[in-house]
Amino acid sequence: MPLPQQPCVQLHDVAKNANGIPLASVLIPIGIGALLWITSMLGSFFRLDLSLLNLIAVPLMWVFWLLGVNLMIAGAVVLFRRSPSRRGSVGSVVGALAMAVVVVVVFATVGMWSTMAPRTWFATHRALYQQALATDPGTEYYGTALPVHLRFLTSNGHVSAHRSNARFFPQWIGFPDDAGGYWYSPDRSPEGFDMYGMLCDAPADLGGGWWMCGMRD
Repeated sequence: MPLPQQPCVQLHDVAKNANGIPLASVLIPIGIGALLWITSMLGSFFRLDLSLLNLIAVPLMWVFWLLGVNLMIAGAVVLFRRSPSRRGSVGSVVGALAMAVVVVVVFATVGMWSTMAPRTWFATHRALYQQALATDPGTEYYGTALPVHLRFLTSNGHVSAHRSNARFFPQWIGFPDDAGGYWYSPDRSPEGFDMYGMLCDAPADLGGGWWMCGMRD
């Protein structure tokens, strides 16, 4: 008597959810999105001084960030809508919320948004700028590099000096010259101070010897 044949289970069938959607079609976009987002945040954290290449690198980091976030959101939505059980749906929601919290906190800490809301950025990072004052700016025109964990405080990762007690923390640097950013000048207003080719005009007082100049108030 012939034995009953066992159904053949294909490997790719196992890697599907109850709706027949391959997990790879969801996990791969999420993985690519996470990689792009991490790359953009690392670029924002280390603020490498690439000279002319910054004209390409900075916009590229923004593109990576937007693509990464959108891919992760899209993947999370698909996981939620295709989840075969209520428990799976809850898990998808919890995972998406955790991911959202991480994205927001990391971007708020090291993201490139100081020129969009300069007062808010300075208010939330003031203690770190105070810590950065311990760095000797040296005598080079563009100053010296900040410690690695503080380099995201400026657009090029450097702090420079204008006069005896004045420190300049650039938030943007133009091409071929000009800049804008935060000044620490406890003795006087930085009015007329050089910002890599552009003179500081009508600086905004942030209190405690801190000023901002060349940025939208």
